Amino acid sequence: MSTFWDRKEKPIVAIVFALPFFWMLASLFMGRYFPDPGKLLMPLSGSWAGVAVVSVLALTPLARIKALKVLSRYHRFVGLTAFFYSLLHLVIYLVLFAGLSWSWISSDLIEKPYIYAGVLALVIFFLLAITSTKKMMRRLGKDWKKLHRFIYLAALAVIAHLWWQVKSDVSTALWFSVFLVPLLVMRWEQFPVLKRLFKKNKESVKKCLR
Repeated sequence: MSTFWDRKEKPIVAIVFALPFFWMLASLFMGRYFPDPGKLLMPLSGSWAGVAVVSVLALTPLARIKALKVLSRYHRFVGLTAFFYSLLHLVIYLVLFAGLSWSWISSDLIEKPYIYAGVLALVIFFLLAITSTKKMMRRLGKDWKKLHRFIYLAALAVIAHLWWQVKSDVSTALWFSVFLVPLLVMRWEQFPVLKRLFKKNKESVKKCLR
């Protein structure tokens, strides 16, 4: 635990990140979400998970600014927050929305394919969470960075999850796309396939101009 709390302010930061959860939990026990708590808590938990994903992707470019370099120390914290609220989103669906009913869940898996995109994002967050320790960084070596680039695939899965379930109100999907898409575009060089494709197209254009 001492290696996890390697900075004095980190417990305070952890409490700040957990405030939305405590707020949702307190509101649930106060009966604010009844008679259908799952229906209200699912979009709330999903939104906070989305906020954490945006924050994870935004931290790297922000930390390049000299005055904001201190933000880089919280990268792992924000990543774990994204995993926590994504997991909470799933638990709320299973317990409060579906009532642990397999017939309900199996029906949703057929009628609501956007669930698969959400599960893909959650699985990636889980893998990144369990490999986020310094010990795992040393063990994986160069492969650690390659593995953690899957955060970009998770972000794409989040975007797909949001747009796939849109019926009439596009506001939530649109707002998260406004933040996530530019952050992903900024990282295009992290995708080897896109980098090779861009280089190939660039060379083709040069040949055409000769």
